[in-house]
Amino acid sequence: MARTKAPATGGAEATLKRIDYIEEEAENIQFAIWANRPIGARKMLRELSKEVEEAEGQIMDLYRALSSLERSLEELEQMSEGDRNAWDLTMLGLQHLREGNWGAAADCVEGAVASMGKEGLERSLNTLGRHLNEMGELSDIEDIALTLVNQGKEALDSDLSSAAKAFEDAISALGPVAVNEAASPFLVNSFFLSIGTTWPEGKDHALMVITLENTGENNISTMRLAPPIPYGWSATPKMCEIPEIPPDGFIEIGIEIRPSGSFPSTALLGSSLNITTGYDVEYGSLKIQTRVENRTPNTMQGLLLDPWMPEGFETMRLPLVENLGPGDVVHVPIEVLNLREAVGIGS
Repeated sequence: MARTKAPATGGAEATLKRIDYIEEEAENIQFAIWANRPIGARKMLRELSKEVEEAEGQIMDLYRALSSLERSLEELEQMSEGDRNAWDLTMLGLQHLREGNWGAAADCVEGAVASMGKEGLERSLNTLGRHLNEMGELSDIEDIALTLVNQGKEALDSDLSSAAKAFEDAISALGPVAVNEAASPFLVNSFFLSIGTTWPEGKDHALMVITLENTGENNISTMRLAPPIPYGWSATPKMCEIPEIPPDGFIEIGIEIRPSGSFPSTALLGSSLNITTGYDVEYGSLKIQTRVENRTPNTMQGLLLDPWMPEGFETMRLPLVENLGPGDVVHVPIEVLNLREAVGIGS
């Protein structure tokens, strides 16, 4: 009963074929369950899950590409005829995407890039490359995008179609890059951020887990975050790119962190404690609380907490945990100073 997967063809026809395939496979799984064939149903469900994930990935790539085109064209002081055509196709692509027709949206991305011509493509590649070079430390995705941009620039004179394809791939992976410095996400969003570090058994590194939940009513724009590690430590990856998060959306990122030098993990205080810090953010208002757990069979004394603080904020004082018994957990509020609000105090 299973239908052979249709080859990708592009355009609206591809959208319909993929939707038909997903719907028919869902029916086949239901029939397999009714026929008491759980192993077959489980295998079909795994394959269908991959199909759905691939479709979701395509949609996100298209959204990033169209958003990038929209922003880059918006920022032009003057538009050529090719730029105006690219703008119209970009708007049409976004409409197709909202309607669920991502095949037609993909055609619009390709058409918009082609409409810009060699001059517009060269301008866009140079602008994107300049912004990436100005970012300093790049995430893995940003590094890939910069490689694609350089490949596109090299192909401009010899193979325009290859240059256009490299640009499409770069903006599909990266999304829009702001020309102007963006406001701190801690000032313009409402979210809950937690940063915790643990030492997995038998590993030579710690695991930093960063979670972010959008508690506001608006999307949180894409942001870059350097892992908040102590001086002298290294992180993999060195830079995190957090995608756009809708209201009530949630993301979790795991980062390996290692101390430099010859210190064994058993000699480090961090391996004896589980520490998680929560940041409750509401449009510039910041409340912080740190959870500390003693993992050892001994009482720990004189623990001075120095949590990471986002730019523009400082701790009023570093809290001290005088005694923490074996296996005990303590929650410590952190007094926070907003430096922007403190400007002019005492003057």
